[in-house]
Amino acid sequence: MLVSSNIYNHLSQDLVPKRRNTTHKSSELKEVYNNMARYNKKSPLYLLSLSQSKQSKIINIKEAAITLKEVSDCFSDTDSDIYSKKLLHSDNEEAITGSFKQGDLSTLPDQLSIEVKSLATEQVNVGNYMESAGKSLPNGSYAFTLNTINTSSHFNITVTKDDTNLDIQQRLSQYINNRDLGVHASVVTEGKNSAVMISSSETGVAGTDDGLHFSVNSVADTDNIVDTFGLNNTSTLPSNSQFSINGEDHTSTSNQISINQIIELDFHKVSDTPVNISFVPDTNEALSQVDLFVEAYNHLVDLSEDSKQVNPGSRSLFRDISGIVDKHKNELEAAGLTIGEDNKLVKDEALLVQSVQSGQFGELFRDISSFKDDVAQATNRLTLDPIAYINKLIVTYPNTNHKFGAVYNKSLYSGLIYNNYA
Repeated sequence: MLVSSNIYNHLSQDLVPKRRNTTHKSSELKEVYNNMARYNKKSPLYLLSLSQSKQSKIINIKEAAITLKEVSDCFSDTDSDIYSKKLLHSDNEEAITGSFKQGDLSTLPDQLSIEVKSLATEQVNVGNYMESAGKSLPNGSYAFTLNTINTSSHFNITVTKDDTNLDIQQRLSQYINNRDLGVHASVVTEGKNSAVMISSSETGVAGTDDGLHFSVNSVADTDNIVDTFGLNNTSTLPSNSQFSINGEDHTSTSNQISINQIIELDFHKVSDTPVNISFVPDTNEALSQVDLFVEAYNHLVDLSEDSKQVNPGSRSLFRDISGIVDKHKNELEAAGLTIGEDNKLVKDEALLVQSVQSGQFGELFRDISSFKDDVAQATNRLTLDPIAYINKLIVTYPNTNHKFGAVYNKSLYSGLIYNNYA
């Protein structure tokens, strides 16, 4: 049968091609070619009128069949993302949460038992509480330095006769924050009194002689703004976090740790009992693939019933796709997929999640699975000749004794197997 350009025109105008990332070996393409040759050798010559609806149905049949095959291949591939991707699970997320970074998960134990004994703390300086509306400094200019591990910054502040203690405290906080020195300043209040609070951005004991992250020092001995406002009063010393992993004690300057650069854990509070960290399959990808399978199968059911009067082609389509699930009804139901009254697949969400997590659903597509074989046989038929499911008139039967060489000229649809759409 001669190739009709109508299908290709319809394809380019009315549908957006899917950009698949699948690639094929030359041996696989050769097998497709040979299948086409064998199929076309025995195929009759048809008279076919391609309406817009028929063109849509042809393409949709093939597209849904390809999706079924791709999902089947995905579940049968043990190296697929649906099996290799893992999620980090904490049985006490109030104490510890975490996530994956990168690397080989096999280098870690199957489970980690972590006990957080103390959290890492930052350095906090809380100044003298002073009457907010009071005036503790005479008019004039004052200077001080704020020294951190990496730098020393000089500050000047002018006090006028109208400035209250709160005005000066707010100005001090603003000046310090504007420098972006790795510390944060704010004003805290208690009733009518207020104080300047300065805290380090980093936690843990610093690598200095006194272990502090910063200090505030006056420049002049007289009219000392540092002493007056207590800017160098360290109320909380920085400390390291203390924790154990599988019984082995560790410390860290942070409440966020990395293990072998593979996982990252965040400590939120001290844990009364050890927190168990385990690595479970990421079911999101697998469940998305299940959704694609169900959607594609149900779409084929719709296509088999899309005519007002059920025709032989539609009956053949329904027979071929229903054969995928009828034979394995009990296995599918146990995995969370049931057949509804409209012959479509229906998801039992709770059971489906459970079967995906346990690996039961994936077993349907293992190499030894007859379900996988049935999916492959059905999808091969659908992709090789979707026009078999369209009403058409047989003009003549083939001469099976005659060997013809122009395989592509004999199939109305086979060319789509090699284009960028399919």
